Amino acid sequence: MNTEKKIGPLSRTLPKVCPACDEPIKKGDYAALIPLGPGDDEDDRKRCREGLAYDVVCVAVHWACHTGEVTP
Repeated sequence: MNTEKKIGPLSRTLPKVCPACDEPIKKGDYAALIPLGPGDDEDDRKRCREGLAYDVVCVAVHWACHTGEVTP
């Protein structure tokens, strides 16, 4: 299920590289945040198990790496 939103064009370069292509996510690129889960926070893990809202850990990737959709 692709529920992520396209973010961009970015106003600055991100401090990490895209885990899908190992290239920097640069100013002007479009990106997506991919949710991974509740991380190591016990309260967030409990809320996740109960189907409640929690703070999610995400990774940023290029929009094209996530969807295959080339952006301008």
